[in-house]
Amino acid sequence: MISKQKIIDIYNNLSIPNWVSGNNVTRGWVNIQCPFCDDGSNHCGTNPSSELFSCWRCGKTGHFVDLLVTLTGLPFSQCKSMVSDSIVSFKEHPEEISEPDLAGTIKVALPKMFEFITNDTNFSLLDDYLERRNILRATLIEHECGICRVGKYMNRLVIPIYNKGELVSFQAADLTGFANVKYRSAPIEMGAINSFLYNYDKIKTGGRMIVEEGVLDAWRTGDEAVAAFTSALTGSQKKLILAKNLDELYFCFDCELTAYYKAAEIAKEFEAYIPTVEVVKLPFGKDPDELGREEIYKCILKTRV
Repeated sequence: MISKQKIIDIYNNLSIPNWVSGNNVTRGWVNIQCPFCDDGSNHCGTNPSSELFSCWRCGKTGHFVDLLVTLTGLPFSQCKSMVSDSIVSFKEHPEEISEPDLAGTIKVALPKMFEFITNDTNFSLLDDYLERRNILRATLIEHECGICRVGKYMNRLVIPIYNKGELVSFQAADLTGFANVKYRSAPIEMGAINSFLYNYDKIKTGGRMIVEEGVLDAWRTGDEAVAAFTSALTGSQKKLILAKNLDELYFCFDCELTAYYKAAEIAKEFEAYIPTVEVVKLPFGKDPDELGREEIYKCILKTRV
């Protein structure tokens, strides 16, 4: 996001009249006279949270940087430099869309005591965990998961995270149900887990992506789902989403109202760049992990109606 004051400062530096209150101005927005229509007032507003503008008269929408290009006639790159804290790349300018450089200087490695799960793995804590969470052992094998019986990640299910086929991090889930920290991840010096999206490599360019919070949610939903590890997205994660040049983007967070509203705010940032962007409404009290693929896709169809 960009600060409201930053937008005001940019307009003032360019000698563009702007309004933050009065007729046509939504609270928190910054309005100007629309350059795309014969606007006789100040119907063109920019939302600092989403960095998107919208004219309530002609319906034109887009990113604040694109608005600056039209207002000034300057190159896109120069206008973008005015908005130094922008964190999203833009579909209207393909040369600006690229996956973030997530390569680290320190090689990521799985825990020293890591052992891959096979059909012959004998570990009662794992068996109990699979039964409680209704997960098939075959799912863990498919996703190259493992366990640690001893060491720093003792009694945890270790889930590798890949980007472009390279191991970039891992998440370690408590198998006992009693640990104070339910999930642990690779040491931060190896790379922040929330720079990535779990299952990202399986998403088809130009296809559909379903963004969920947890890895187990993504497992239930299938190959079109990714996990963000939280209900907030980082700049790197947003760039990864845009780099897929998607036709459809769905946010399917947990059923709590706070998670739904967070998803709705994030979704706004992508509406100008992806044809279909929706927040999926789940049945009351049900999280994606509890529903499964068939029910999730039913919810998506209902959302699109």
